[in-house]
Amino acid sequence: MKVSAYTIITLIILAATGGLIAWLGDIIGYRLGKRRSSLFGLRPRTTARVVGIAVGAALPLIGLAVAALGSSYVRDAAFRLQYLRDQEVRLTDQVRKLNVQTNQAQAAAEIARADADAAQDAAGILGKQAIMLGEQIAQLEHERRDLQAKARQASANLQKAEADLQQSEQQLNESKTQYQELKNVAIPALEASVATAESSLAATQLQLERVREDVRQATNAARKAQEELAGRERRIAEKEAEIAEKQEQLDDLQDQLQQVQAQFEAELAAWEYAAYGPVLYESGHELVRDLIRSDQTLEQIRSSLVEDVVLASKVVASKVARASGVVVEEGRSVRVYFAILPEAQPAAVGEDQIISGAASVIHGGQEDDYILSIQTIARVFAVRPEPEPAPVMLMVIPNSRVYAEAETIVSIQIDGGRPRDQVFGEVWAILSLLRREAQERGVLAHPETGQYGDVPAEQLLAALDQLLSAGELQTVRAIAAEDVYRAGLSPFLVAIRVGEESES
Repeated sequence: MKVSAYTIITLIILAATGGLIAWLGDIIGYRLGKRRSSLFGLRPRTTARVVGIAVGAALPLIGLAVAALGSSYVRDAAFRLQYLRDQEVRLTDQVRKLNVQTNQAQAAAEIARADADAAQDAAGILGKQAIMLGEQIAQLEHERRDLQAKARQASANLQKAEADLQQSEQQLNESKTQYQELKNVAIPALEASVATAESSLAATQLQLERVREDVRQATNAARKAQEELAGRERRIAEKEAEIAEKQEQLDDLQDQLQQVQAQFEAELAAWEYAAYGPVLYESGHELVRDLIRSDQTLEQIRSSLVEDVVLASKVVASKVARASGVVVEEGRSVRVYFAILPEAQPAAVGEDQIISGAASVIHGGQEDDYILSIQTIARVFAVRPEPEPAPVMLMVIPNSRVYAEAETIVSIQIDGGRPRDQVFGEVWAILSLLRREAQERGVLAHPETGQYGDVPAEQLLAALDQLLSAGELQTVRAIAAEDVYRAGLSPFLVAIRVGEESES
């Protein structure tokens, strides 16, 4: 137990004061006894005893008074003990109530999480049903195409049969005509061939009947094929309507799932705030950014990475201490769980392996400089029941050149003939366009200010004056005043030019 300096001084003063009072009591008693003095008419010996008793009684009272004058704790213990006990009982009751509310919030969060899981399961089942219905529709579509092919074939057969029928009828008419001609010209000569013609006619009629039967069968087959095709199309329409209904149910369940998730996130955020206090860092917040050269030795690069991790730990510990008053006296406030490297998937490995891997990437890289960005991968709260290091990740980014010196970053057309305030508004909009263009090209913002480019105010005013003087449509360009790299450790310089590049 650590004893404060005030307590030691108080004990020394009490001991010295008690000794002094005892010494004075002894001296007074001795002198009264020696002089055989009497107080209140008492005997000298009794008087000496009364003086000793009075000094002994005054000793603790004086000590208590000295302690009360020097310490608020002694005053509270002596005069406000019952009030402090009442405060303790009331605070204990409040803690119990808060614990009950926390348990209720946790139970509600569990119920919401269960509802979200059930909604996700239902959505998965409906998705499988939609897939099965889609397969059935594809099968029905295949059968419909087959029936259409059969119907086309039956129609072709019908057309061929009708053509054969027309040809047979034509041959029959020709045979009748020839028979009449032969009968009128040479009846006696043709009587012998009549039987043959009649038998040929009978055979032709029989063939005609067969052709007509084939036509009827082809017609019936075509009709049945069309009816079956219509039934298939009707079933397809019913399946499509069923799919549309299932899709509506799926959309409703997805909406319910989103509502449940939103409610769960809101309740979880409220519970986290009540349990852990305010959020100090959101996921993806950059704690430290450093520029590391690749021409160093592997051990030097690794040492720099370790120093950056320690710096990130100090940043988190400082903010936690300011927010909650909790000071981390030993250990680190962050822990590296995995690294995100260029064109690589994160891997769950040890912290030393992560740092060594990042150092190897920088050491073996093609660029002269690399950017190390240490970012949080989860929310960091002010208070936790069991404090643990904040999870962070390392991002290694090649510090390649994005813009060359004098390269145009943004170019817009501004009419200098309009009012001054409108012209100034469009000139000022160049800053927003510059920020968006730099973000799209991969330039990192300044780690502290979030600024992308440093545009001197006098250049903006000079461009405004040039536009107003020209009084016509002019091209305004924001160019890089120096080579711009991705690092963004300091805002890159930007120059404003009015007029085309050939005029500058």
